[in-house]
Amino acid sequence: MNCSAQIHAAKLAMARAAWARGVAPYYDESAVIDMLVDLRHYARQAGIDFARCEHMAVGIFNVEIGSAP
Repeated sequence: MNCSAQIHAAKLAMARAAWARGVAPYYDESAVIDMLVDLRHYARQAGIDFARCEHMAVGIFNVEIGSAP
């Protein structure tokens, strides 16, 4: 499956997050970690169950790449 739209959206989100932090965009492992930390902070503040969201996201990802059980 071609997930180019999801990859593009993720790169845009990482770039925007870096800009919001006042740094140049970066797209390495640190960028993914920083984005996940930001999302955890947001979820906590908004009363969203991040662990449940993460669990659901894994399932959706597996379906999208064709490796669902």
